[in-house]
Amino acid sequence: MKKQVKLYNMILPPFMLLTFTPWLATISLIGNFIIDSIVLLIISMIVFKKINGKFYIKNIWKIVLFGYLADIFGAIYLFAINIVTDASFKGEATISDAISTGIYYAINHGNCYYNMWGFLYMLSGILVAAIVIFGLDLIVFNLNDEMTKKQKILSALSFAVFTAPYTFLLPKSLFY
Repeated sequence: MKKQVKLYNMILPPFMLLTFTPWLATISLIGNFIIDSIVLLIISMIVFKKINGKFYIKNIWKIVLFGYLADIFGAIYLFAINIVTDASFKGEATISDAISTGIYYAINHGNCYYNMWGFLYMLSGILVAAIVIFGLDLIVFNLNDEMTKKQKILSALSFAVFTAPYTFLLPKSLFY
């Protein structure tokens, strides 16, 4: 007798298709570029006491691309936990059922507000992405000889806090 194989989450839920449309990718790129530019210009003003155009031009695209990479890493983390735990709707009879249901609704239905576990789960994805942003941006700033070690750490930390993917918390109902 053949073993029945179930393929959970091998196909993205329909609302996730919105993230792969060219117009949304363009809006996302422009939005991330603007936010990263604002944060980088503020950092430039704090570190150099002026807007340093050379510093901005040298670093902006690295920071934007690393930010995207970190966001993707955070999303992969969320999907991996969803797949590994085989999250599904189990109700709220036990804590493990409530956690599984929260994860299931957060990823498969785009609603992390179903219960507190789904919300905390999405916050963990944001935290993972923020940690990756910090690490990657620290690499970028370590290439700059004009900054002190403290300035490099605070700059990378600023990017981690202000550019983390808080959009993970947006419910699908906002899109349609």
